[in-house]
Amino acid sequence: MNRQSYGDIAALEYHDRPGMDFPDIVEEFDIASHGLATQVRRLTWDGEDIALIDRESVRIALGWLPPERKDRPHYLVIAVGPPPRRKGQATFDPNAYTVLLERALERVGSYLPFDAVLRGPSSQAVGIALMDRTFDLLGATAPRLSQADIETARSKRNEARNGAWRKEAIEPTALPDIPSRPMRLTVVTLGMTLFLHVPPIGAALLAYTALREAQPLLSA
Repeated sequence: MNRQSYGDIAALEYHDRPGMDFPDIVEEFDIASHGLATQVRRLTWDGEDIALIDRESVRIALGWLPPERKDRPHYLVIAVGPPPRRKGQATFDPNAYTVLLERALERVGSYLPFDAVLRGPSSQAVGIALMDRTFDLLGATAPRLSQADIETARSKRNEARNGAWRKEAIEPTALPDIPSRPMRLTVVTLGMTLFLHVPPIGAALLAYTALREAQPLLSA
């Protein structure tokens, strides 16, 4: 198994505590990912800071790392990849997990704006060991925050509650342009994969994609 096939991971950095507790964040993800499965819907907790959400062809790992000191950031870690393999079990194309993580970042950013994001391909299978290793790395490299950093983050939270926040935290190169042709092709690929393994969901995704995102490909 090569590096990329493990999926993708992102660590969202908060300079002030976000406005939701970790169990509520996990519940949001659990509900939002119901559409990815018709049979397998499993939520597994490892202590109070790691949760694994398993669907037929997707595993989402969520981790919460509070600061050891007041001048360190909070981290919400999100990893998306294939579930533990069973014989004969199908998984998505690797690009599909990248798309799912991007959608997750957009969703989180809409109700829990973050101050910085670190992301890349996962170096091992998505699971508890990956979360523990990521926590160790983040704990060792977390920046020291000034009071101004914390106050700026707090101000953003207030703006978010008033609907005025914009995604300054995400660098322009951090997320691909959603309307781009490669992204639409990836979404179509995801729809085809779902159609082969979970026909009702795949058909619905392909129809939605054709109407909203993939349609420009027909006239490009």
